[in-house]
Amino acid sequence: MDTQTVDRERAGRGARSQSLFRDVNERVKAINESFSIVVPLGDWVCECSNQACSDRIGLTLDEYEAIRSDATRFCVAPDGSHVDLAIEDVVSENDRFWVVQKKGLAAELTRAVDPRAS
Repeated sequence: MDTQTVDRERAGRGARSQSLFRDVNERVKAINESFSIVVPLGDWVCECSNQACSDRIGLTLDEYEAIRSDATRFCVAPDGSHVDLAIEDVVSENDRFWVVQKKGLAAELTRAVDPRAS
C-alpha cells in the first residue's frame, strides 16, 4: 500500500471513531443538561480516535457547545496519548480536557458526517 492510501485510511478511521464518540456525547448532553443546575461539570466521553478509549472528561455545557460549534473540533482527555498528530492538532489545553482540531482529509470527513450541519 502506498503512503497516500495509508494516510487516507488513517484519516477515515480517526474521523469515524471520533464522530462515533461525538454521537454518544450528543446523547449524553441531554442527561448533563438535566443535572447542570446541581452538577455544573458534566461527565462526557473522551472523543479521541482510539476506539478502545473509555476515559471520561468533565466539561460544562457551555464548554461542550463551544467545542461542538466547529465540526472539526473534539474534546479529549488531557494527555498526549489521546492525540493523533498525523490527522489533528491540539488547539486548546486545560487540566480537565484538551481540544483537538482535525486537519486535511480528516477535517473534510468529520464535516461531512456532522449531524448538526445543514
